[in-house]
Amino acid sequence: SCQGVSLASSPMTATGLKYDRHWMLVDKRGRFVTQRQCPRLALIRVEIDEAGGEISLHTDEMPALRMPLNPGDADLGERLQVRVWYDMVAARHCPQADAWVTQFVGKPTRLLYKDTERPRLVSRYVPKDCVDAPQSRFADVFPLHITCSPSLADINTRVDRPLTHAHFRPNIVLASPTARAYDEEEWTRIDVNGSWSIMVTSRTPRCSMTNMDLKAGAMYEDKEPLSTLRTFRCVDPAKPAFVCFGMQAAPQRVGHTIRVGDSIVVRERGYHALTEPL
Repeated sequence: SCQGVSLASSPMTATGLKYDRHWMLVDKRGRFVTQRQCPRLALIRVEIDEAGGEISLHTDEMPALRMPLNPGDADLGERLQVRVWYDMVAARHCPQADAWVTQFVGKPTRLLYKDTERPRLVSRYVPKDCVDAPQSRFADVFPLHITCSPSLADINTRVDRPLTHAHFRPNIVLASPTARAYDEEEWTRIDVNGSWSIMVTSRTPRCSMTNMDLKAGAMYEDKEPLSTLRTFRCVDPAKPAFVCFGMQAAPQRVGHTIRVGDSIVVRERGYHALTEPL
């Protein structure tokens, strides 16, 4: 739940983009902490130095926290199980980060790293023709989350406070000058550069994080624009009370690299309904 990191390219791994959502903050009870509970997390800048093997967290008020990008067993503490929505996920404690994250959040907080020895398989909404079983780390469910610029542009004609893709925290953003708004809600498979596919699995329900002032690290008290979104984005036939925007997705096969500027072609269309907990 820190600031996003813009990439020119990323390998597509079994758990999505390389390094994406490998770390998570939890409170003293082991419950995950996001900008919903601590809006100030939006002020943390994340930098990845792959050549130097380091990930670092930066704010304007504290010295940087630097940690191994690929921590080994000696860098990690206890093994534990933590809940991410409906799933119990295996994690490792990063004890060297405790003092830094606790000071920033203002109450006891721990940083966890996804236990790589215990995969988290996605069990809901999995297409039958996924060659590699979808996995995720600390994502809500699926490893990929897609938002589309034509749909965001339509939303911004209807709300008083413009939104950016960052308010919806995708890891893939698609843009087209000719695409129809919300066309992605009919996709079930898209091809990337004609060589590999992404399976589009379900709509994404939205939460209060759309009400964030990302530059200030605070929630708007008027509960906008989520209240306005509720008037026209409760569109899922199985969950008509859920505000939805963006699509959950998974690579059909891993081992490819996704790049800014890749071409996308819609290969299959179908019906989406949130008939199971997401």
